[in-house]
Amino acid sequence: MKTEYRSQKTEEVCSRQYTVGSKQKRAGKGQFFTAYCLLLTAYSILHTASPADAQVIDKIAARVNGDIILMSEVKGKSFMVLLDMRSRDKDLKDDDIYRVEKEVLNEMVEERLMLQFAKDNNIKVSDDDVKAAIEDIKKQNNFTDEMLEKELNKENITLNDYKERLREQITVSKVINYEVRSKVQVDEKDVKKYYDEHRDEFATPEEIRVRHIMFAYSEDMDSQKEEIIKKKAFDILNRIKQGEDFASLASMYSEDASAKNGGDLGYFTKGKMIKVFEDTAFALKKGEVSDVIKTSFGFHILKYEDRRESAFKPLEDVSREIERRIFNEKIKSLKDAWVKKMREKAFIEILY
Repeated sequence: MKTEYRSQKTEEVCSRQYTVGSKQKRAGKGQFFTAYCLLLTAYSILHTASPADAQVIDKIAARVNGDIILMSEVKGKSFMVLLDMRSRDKDLKDDDIYRVEKEVLNEMVEERLMLQFAKDNNIKVSDDDVKAAIEDIKKQNNFTDEMLEKELNKENITLNDYKERLREQITVSKVINYEVRSKVQVDEKDVKKYYDEHRDEFATPEEIRVRHIMFAYSEDMDSQKEEIIKKKAFDILNRIKQGEDFASLASMYSEDASAKNGGDLGYFTKGKMIKVFEDTAFALKKGEVSDVIKTSFGFHILKYEDRRESAFKPLEDVSREIERRIFNEKIKSLKDAWVKKMREKAFIEILY
């Protein structure tokens, strides 16, 4: 299961569960929060604090109207984000930790405002909604009731606490749906305009199809062995020039896995092969055979088979992707504006 820390990317993934465009559906009861989004919250519900945090005397991180947010809550929700960052960057600085915790606190303030809004507007989540969410999480993680409770017990979290945290997350999603998602529409004109303005994003690059014959060589071989391998490569090249079939020779003599396919590497774009190999391949003309070239893998002979020119994907092939992009952009814009108004009306005191 994954962390609750919801970046913009996470919110975009969640938003994509909705249909937009000419067949747009407003999310109704039961549609407001998908199983996928619930999975993103589950891990932090299980990991609300690290063992080290348990020894810290709790402090108030923020006040939001009549509610308080404790420092232990902030550190608990930041824990998995920081753990992931440490796995990628061992030199994590104190400033990095502070930045993450401030971002998490900011999201917690916004979440608290949404929960207060839900209470004021009688937006509720039923027990059946929570039960369905738990069943979705269990299904996606192949958990039984016993396995889920075991994970909760490891973190000293009761099932009731777990359910209440889920209820809050679902409530937040219902608020966003109530105030934002239900007001977003994307029509065909929006899609066409986006396609025209971002046409380069939907281009397919040039591809070429090449066969090759490889004679394996490594740097630890002595010069005499290298000369023997090189001579073999030139002997095969001469046979190709005399008219022997390239694919047949590749099947017999190539020491690459592609030998079983007559040396066929299929289609590839620039940037997929090592530079000397790529430069040689793209410089050839259709049907042309290269000289013997040397790479870190060995000696090669290349034959240029075919080319697919760069082209643009037609609008009908990318319209759904564009709809999702526009929908997510509108969701973010409207949500940010709505949250800003909420913050302006609220009493918020940040103490961290």
